[in-house]
Amino acid sequence: MSFRLIPIMILASLGVLQTFADDTPYEGLTLFNHLQNSNTTVLMNNAGTTVHTWTGSGSIASTPYLLKGGDLIRPCRAQSVFMNGAAVGGRIQRISIDNQVVWDYLFADSNNQQHHDICVMPNGNILLVAWQRKTNAQGVAAGRTNLNGDIWPTQIVEVEPVGSSSGNIVWRWELWDHIIQDVNPSLPNYGVVGDHPERIDINAGGVQNGDWIHVNALDYNPELDQIVFSSNQLDEIFIIDHSTTTEEAAGSTGGNSGMGGDILYRWGNPGNYDRGDSTTHVLWNVHGVNWIDPGLEGQDRLLLFNNGNDDGTSDLIEFMPPLLPDGTYSIDVDQPFLPERDDYDWFYERGGFYGDHLCGVYRLPNGNTLATDGPGREIREVSPEGETIWVHFTTQSIMRADKYPLDILEPVNQCPGDINGDGLVDGTDLSTLLGFWNLAGEADLNGDGTIDGIDLTILLGHWGVCP
Repeated sequence: MSFRLIPIMILASLGVLQTFADDTPYEGLTLFNHLQNSNTTVLMNNAGTTVHTWTGSGSIASTPYLLKGGDLIRPCRAQSVFMNGAAVGGRIQRISIDNQVVWDYLFADSNNQQHHDICVMPNGNILLVAWQRKTNAQGVAAGRTNLNGDIWPTQIVEVEPVGSSSGNIVWRWELWDHIIQDVNPSLPNYGVVGDHPERIDINAGGVQNGDWIHVNALDYNPELDQIVFSSNQLDEIFIIDHSTTTEEAAGSTGGNSGMGGDILYRWGNPGNYDRGDSTTHVLWNVHGVNWIDPGLEGQDRLLLFNNGNDDGTSDLIEFMPPLLPDGTYSIDVDQPFLPERDDYDWFYERGGFYGDHLCGVYRLPNGNTLATDGPGREIREVSPEGETIWVHFTTQSIMRADKYPLDILEPVNQCPGDINGDGLVDGTDLSTLLGFWNLAGEADLNGDGTIDGIDLTILLGHWGVCP
């Protein structure tokens, strides 16, 4: 394998280093932002040249996301922070391609504080992760034994943007509704932890107060109508059902799974639910979990960044969880959720590639994988065979980066359903859509990665009509 290495001395002052193997990197545009008091998001090409920037009015909390046409959605720090921890935000901004803030939404008060990640849903709503304050007395009353102050369990909230600064909360899930404890039978939620992997032991983890779970990433699967999120403190990833109502999400029945808001699947540290030990503990300080998008290599599998147990290496792990036809996940009595350790579809580990916090990973359209070592300031593209294809070093630490298609900034078709761009929505567009059913392509009108009934509804709703 031959490599072409751009001289390090030339690029050191620019914060850029690129290497190319015989394989070709994905020809896309890389989006990221620095985390040190920066309010600017950068989009650059493979040569390291900045092609566009967006500047908001608050320092960036975590990962930005780019919409077709050039609008940016990003979490950032609110002026008033009520619960202060890692990647604290409290504010979600939508910034147009011409740097106008078109939506500026606050989710920060004395008992609720957005932090870390968000997820843009196919319907335009925003999923956000937030802390929910519980007092020391509430924690003790729920069976928490190792507590010396307020405790901040996780909540996940779906917000429908309204106007320039408002939003309707259309769905909410609260971890506090799905806890279990085995220390005091006179307190609520008492039970045998090992019999209830669908609940989270309130005494799991070593945090004494504040950010107990430390969720750092989330993703949404529209086909399953499920949400996955990763926990730094518990060394696990979790999947919950989004098809519930908010009322059902607070209980254990309802939704496609029939399990309400209980945990459908968890993986990484089964000792948290008394079904594992050190040999089955495989995730440490996990970051950046997501489903691989439809149409990409490994679609529907989970991909995550395992930061590692201070051993000097981090792992990229891809696997298919044991999904059942009813939307639940297989688990044997007294056994942890599969897969077993090292039983993965794809695994990447290289000496020296290590980030003890931050970080993330995404699958690219050409089959390569883009991984971010946040504290090491490195964005690395690797081939399916594990060869390094492309590298970029930033000047500051970052959360995680992703690559977008070269046409991501092009104006969005203002005539939904006019697939061929002839100014009409007619039989030609319908034939194109039907010809790519269940695939990805230009007929994916709602941008969810699959051409399906939603796209057909959009097309038929604009039949013969164009602005």
